[in-house]
Amino acid sequence: MKKITVCIAASLGILFIGDVLCLADETFSFKLIVHASNPVSELTKIEISNLFLKKVNKWKESGETVLPVDLIEDSVVRAQFSESLHERKIASIKAYWQKQIFSGRGIPPEEKKSEEEVLEYVSENLGAIGYIAVPTPIDAYNVKVLTIKER
Repeated sequence: MKKITVCIAASLGILFIGDVLCLADETFSFKLIVHASNPVSELTKIEISNLFLKKVNKWKESGETVLPVDLIEDSVVRAQFSESLHERKIASIKAYWQKQIFSGRGIPPEEKKSEEEVLEYVSENLGAIGYIAVPTPIDAYNVKVLTIKER
């Protein structure tokens, strides 16, 4: 009788079946949120990175000022967000912002201590964009989840 080993690593979106490695459809451990009235429904990873690095300052669909919000530096969700979308560690992003600040070209996104604070901020600001862990409920807030596209 042949043995088949099955191991699921849900938080990583990886499924092992025997010697085969499969990536699950859900490859992110976070969800991207915007104010519920924002007409955007999907963004590419590059577009998201540009919004959070403030290389793009206005939503092209509405003309609203983009207001990105980050979780605090020691957040696991922030680390996953940074590595998945910026393809850089948090330290590298902090170095980017230090250069921007020193040269007078910009300031980093506001930081929030909790996912609830991110949800409140995005709910209260039309141009806001943030991220929270996938299991975090959003029903009590005026936000919607965006689809993240590879390209």
